Amino acid sequence: MAVGSGTVNTTRHALPSRDIAPKFAIAGLMLLGLGLALAFVIASNIGAANARDLPSNIWFFDLGRVHPEIHSTADGFSWFADGVRNIVVVPVVTVVLLACRQWRWAVFLVVSSQVGLLISNALKFSIARQRPPLIESTDFQLHLSFPSGHTFSGLTVWVAMAMIAWYLLPRPFGDIATVALVVIGLANGPSRLILGKHWLTDVLGAWMVAGGWLMLVWAGFLWFLRPRMTG
Repeated sequence: MAVGSGTVNTTRHALPSRDIAPKFAIAGLMLLGLGLALAFVIASNIGAANARDLPSNIWFFDLGRVHPEIHSTADGFSWFADGVRNIVVVPVVTVVLLACRQWRWAVFLVVSSQVGLLISNALKFSIARQRPPLIESTDFQLHLSFPSGHTFSGLTVWVAMAMIAWYLLPRPFGDIATVALVVIGLANGPSRLILGKHWLTDVLGAWMVAGGWLMLVWAGFLWFLRPRMTG
């Protein structure tokens, strides 16, 4: 479906109907609620949460130590979702979308990524959880562990861009780009565990909160911005 023109194009995937938006909104609110509930549990007793996570974290970290190729792969995936890369990628993609007259998708990406960043940082500064004691770190955000920012932006930036590619780019290029972007986005979660940078629940919480937020933004896109199609 050609999103910007209102004409049918069978080389592109069709957008879901506007009527399905409330279902995405409900699912997003539920997932967001679960993530915030997990954040509350962690904030209530950070020491206990760390103790519960530690065995799983050691397993993932040892996996990377025993298999250097897995560690290198994890490091590569983390490179993509680093804040420095996101600062560049989001504006560039937004400008390209605007230049192609796809302002609706530009709004979708900006709201997903930038409001998502505010949500992630608000939780980080509120909870102030220390990073796992598996590696030495001089990171400025050493005491800001929940949620994992890389995992969070993996969804709100990279999976969001995958959705854009799925609906805007013609097949098979859109399909290939979508798979690549989804893999990059989702792989950032386990990558942070393998590198020893985050607790297990940092990743799980990021997936829930970011996933819930992305669903809410998607619901808003379908409800308010979905182009009206003509036959």
